[in-house]
Formats: sequence, structure tokens, C-alpha cells
Amino acid sequence: MNGGDSVPSFDEAALSGFYERLSSEDGMAVFEFRTGLADLFRRHRPASELDDYRLGRRTWKKLRDEVAPISQFLQCRRLKAGRVRFTLDSTAPDCWYWLDHPNDKTGIEVTTALGRSRYHSSKELIDKGVGRGFLGLQDDAPQEAFDNAMARGRVMISSDGALVATKEGILRCIRRKNNIRYKGFILLIHAELGILPKPRWNTIVGDLKSAAATLPFAEVHVMSSEFGPWSFQIK
Repeated sequence: MNGGDSVPSFDEAALSGFYERLSSEDGMAVFEFRTGLADLFRRHRPASELDDYRLGRRTWKKLRDEVAPISQFLQCRRLKAGRVRFTLDSTAPDCWYWLDHPNDKTGIEVTTALGRSRYHSSKELIDKGVGRGFLGLQDDAPQEAFDNAMARGRVMISSDGALVATKEGILRCIRRKNNIRYKGFILLIHAELGILPKPRWNTIVGDLKSAAATLPFAEVHVMSSEFGPWSFQIK
């Protein structure tokens, strides 16, 4: 596939138009949102803007960190009815969902576990054409730790090591989102769950549920796109 005149591109102009519809007062029907987004992702994408999406740069950051995960979450919940409206700014929540009337809406907030590790792994893949499967450094680690990790060769990590690092990343998200302004919303924590088989994550669910129990959110879900997508609920 190429970027010829007969093939529409998924470029910044197309993204801007999609954002405008998503953030309009009436929002978009869920079915239109999901099918429209899928259509955009099937189009040709300029390499530079594909890299911007992978790294969460410029206008592509909201798409990667909020819009795509919420679309995947709606797919997990098999929600096809209702409407969504994205704020696309720094206010909470990231998205409003309602079934029948906008006065009876639910907020959806998205956050990412181990986001800095994801950034450095993606950048290595872009720069070198190969990358490591899992870095596992926490977001509050000093930059020197990331520099040292990326300077050394790829190393193996145990399943237990991946579980511990991912659990701590999710717990950090829980601590940072413990704010009354999120009362009644849904929290979606995006994590790299594809590094292990699904049953392995059952070993940390109990600890995550205990930590999430006191959050003001009505529901808390951990999800990943690697399984098609897939999620599990911790509140």
C-alpha cells in the first residue's frame, strides 16, 4: 500500500478531523467511533507520523494514550450502543460515555503503567529496527537508570521479575489516581500484559484488588492490547 492519490492517508490532518468529531458537544456514537478509528488505522500512515504515534509525540499522544485504549476497552465490554465524547485536554475525565442521555454519563479515565519504559523500548525499536521485549523500570526511576539499561545489551527477565515490575507499575498508577475528583468514574490502567500468558496475571490480582478498594472510582480495570484486547477488573 502506498500514499498515492487513490489511497487516503492517516496523517495529522485526518487525525485533526477525527479529534474534532470526538470532542464535539454531541460526541460520537460508539459504533461510529470504533469503526471510524479502525478505518483510520487501516489507512497508509506516513513513517514519521507512525513513529510519533509509537512514541506518543505531538498530536498523536492523545490517540495512543487515551483514544485507542478506550476503544479497546469498549470492545472488551462488548459495548456497541451509546455515545462517547473525549475532552482531549488536561481536564478529567479523558472521556464521557452515556447510553441514553448525556445528563446520565460516566467518566472514563486512562493511565499507563511503566510508560517511560514503553517509551524507551519504542524508541530503540525505531532507531535500531530491533528492541527488547520488556524493560520494567518504574516511571519514577532516575534517567540514569534508563540510560544504563538502554546502553547494555538485551537481557532475559524472569516471569516473576516481570510480574513484580508490572504489579508495582500498576500500584503506582493506583496511588497517583487516588483523588476524590474521580469519584464514580471508571479507571482504565493500560499495561504490557502480553509479556506473559493470561493465567500468570491471576497471581497479582488479589494484591491489586486490595489496593484499588479504597479508590473513589466506581470501577478499575487493567487492560492490554496484546491479547486482542483483553482486560481484568480489580474493582
